[in-house]
Amino acid sequence: MKDFRWVADLVAYSAKTFLAAAILCVWAVAVAAQDVEKASPVSANDVVKGTTERVMKIITDAQGYYETDPDRFYYEIELILSDVVDFNSFSRGVMGPYASKKQYMTLKTAAEKAAFKARMKRFADTFKDGLVQTYAKGLLAFNGNRIEVLPPAEGAPTEGSVTVIQHIYGDSEKPYVVQYKMRKNRAGDWKLRNVTIEAINLGKVYQSQFRSAARQYKGDIDAVIDNWSVDPTNKGADA
Repeated sequence: MKDFRWVADLVAYSAKTFLAAAILCVWAVAVAAQDVEKASPVSANDVVKGTTERVMKIITDAQGYYETDPDRFYYEIELILSDVVDFNSFSRGVMGPYASKKQYMTLKTAAEKAAFKARMKRFADTFKDGLVQTYAKGLLAFNGNRIEVLPPAEGAPTEGSVTVIQHIYGDSEKPYVVQYKMRKNRAGDWKLRNVTIEAINLGKVYQSQFRSAARQYKGDIDAVIDNWSVDPTNKGADA
């Protein structure tokens, strides 16, 4: 079992950590694509650059109203996340075999199948709410440090699965490296598929967290959902 305690320094909210803001920037990368004419080709890198500016504006504006109207801030962040992340697909990936088609096909009754679908929907909602609350708070800790989106490497793919690399500068001279795994949906809009921060693959961390929690609660997935936290150290991730 790996020690994931230090991962919390990357993804959990604290007054001294701004990486949560980076994660929100990542999950917001497709918003700009929605405002561009379909006839105008937009690269994944273009989308990252444009949307980062939009997120930074939200952070700046929130400094003036958050103390008296925090719900407004959470709402604006939720709108961004909802535009970018397919929470149903994301959460199914986190649940792994507990939300697989294979598992669904083993169910015998209509009631079992309905409960299976309801459970997936409930986890998607729980997963979304946790991300919005945790990382929206983390955004407020971001103090305007420099962010750079690196140009794509020569010969790098521009369609299909595309990785966009971003450098985020904090107090130290060496930047944090964030990799955005992006792919277009059927409508042609860029959607976030995964995030890797300093070699920490968040998708795999959450998958491991869910498996660990499923063992802890002896396969009771409802109990896993009831006790879910977006803090990857909460359930003793063991990837």
